[in-house]
Amino acid sequence: MKNLHKTLFFTLGLVLVAIFFTYFIQSTQQNSVNGCSYLDPFIIDILAFSFAAFLVIEGLVRIIEHSNASLMGQLTRSMRIAIGAAIITIHIMQFMHK
Repeated sequence: MKNLHKTLFFTLGLVLVAIFFTYFIQSTQQNSVNGCSYLDPFIIDILAFSFAAFLVIEGLVRIIEHSNASLMGQLTRSMRIAIGAAIITIHIMQFMHK
C-alpha cells in the first residue's frame, strides 16, 4: 500500500474518531451545564467554520502534495484535519441548536 493511501486511511479514521468524540461530549454535556448560551454573534460561527474548513483543506492539500512522505511524517497534517473536523462538528451542532 502506498504511503498516500496509508495516510488518507489513517486521516479518515482519525477524523471519524474526532467527530464521534466531539459529538458525544457536546451532546451529553450541554444538558448538564446550566446557563449555557449559544447566543454568540453569527459572525463567530462563520469565522470558526471558515477557519476549520481552512485547516481541513490545507491539510489535505499538503498530504497530497507530499504523497511520498511516511505516515509519521504526515501525522501533524492528519491531526490538523481532525481538529478542523471537530471544530466544524461543534459549530454545526451549535447552528442546529440556534
